[in-house]
Amino acid sequence: MGTRSYPGELALVGACLVAVWLLACGPGPAARGPGPSPEAVRPAAAPAAAAAQAPAPPTPVKIRAAYTTFSGSVAPWWAAAEGGYFREQGLDVELVLVEPGASLLAALRNGELDVTYSGAPSIVLGYAQGLETIIVGATTNLLDNSLYVRPEAVPSVADLRGKTIGVTRLKAITDVTVRLIAQRLGLDPDTDLVIRGTGGYPQTLAGLEAGVLDGAALSPEAAFEAQRRGYRELANAQQLGLVFMNGTVATVRRTAAERPEVIDRTLRALAQGIARMRTDREFGVRTWAAYSRNDNTELLGQLIDFYREVWVPDLYPDPAALQTAIDVEENPPARTIRPEDVIDFQFADRLRQSGFLATLPQ
Repeated sequence: MGTRSYPGELALVGACLVAVWLLACGPGPAARGPGPSPEAVRPAAAPAAAAAQAPAPPTPVKIRAAYTTFSGSVAPWWAAAEGGYFREQGLDVELVLVEPGASLLAALRNGELDVTYSGAPSIVLGYAQGLETIIVGATTNLLDNSLYVRPEAVPSVADLRGKTIGVTRLKAITDVTVRLIAQRLGLDPDTDLVIRGTGGYPQTLAGLEAGVLDGAALSPEAAFEAQRRGYRELANAQQLGLVFMNGTVATVRRTAAERPEVIDRTLRALAQGIARMRTDREFGVRTWAAYSRNDNTELLGQLIDFYREVWVPDLYPDPAALQTAIDVEENPPARTIRPEDVIDFQFADRLRQSGFLATLPQ
């Protein structure tokens, strides 16, 4: 029978007349082909009916997120974007690059960002300024920088006193690294060292080459290049046990209170990104290359190998690592800040307790 319909009694009468005519004029049973049985027809209609009844997938929630640097601590964000994990968790994320410090805090204050990657110092500064910035997770809880020196200028730790050490910028992570390493080695960074900002790692390496710098704090990326050029690692922040919240997942308290599902989904996507980077080296190299515009696959592979043990699989923020960041903050209100003032543990706790992490590749 067709799919057209007829109104009222006219449809009933017409249908009866057509049926009588077909019975009278149609071929007898012997002439009729086998034809499909009702059972054969029924399954063909079932998928269409199921499709009609199935609800459409929810529209992903649009959010704006930021990262502030091109380093291993931010790589899980790139992996979550490239691997499709943000969308899998119901988020449509616009991931943008923002300058750390004042620019990042202004974007959070103005509601231009929902969630962000940041080093802990910017978030502590925002809290001290009354912005109510909070940390909901961490991609790294360790300092990943090292102190490299020109071997002829600094043969040993004992020769470090009085030397000129390069950092990318004063108050940057490299500056923090030099100061913490110096203190651990029994030196006063303000009186025993001359610390100079260079503007970036390329300028730092150039300063070493020219002999203007005796040593420098370098990221793992720059450290691999320094090794290639013959410079020597004098001290390693990780080996010295210097905890420092180098990569946070942060937002403002208002967003966490009004849109907690955004935070939960972000942490799940980042956990997926970390698991993928730790277990799929080729994906990690490809993703890192896409965002850093570095096509040195050998170097990128070394970075993946290094950070595999640095990334925090459950994104749990370490209070001791944040305390270190608080201790180096010079803003007077920071003197009274405690880690539990800035960290909201509920989201990382919920991720741990959900069983979701057990489903990820190890």
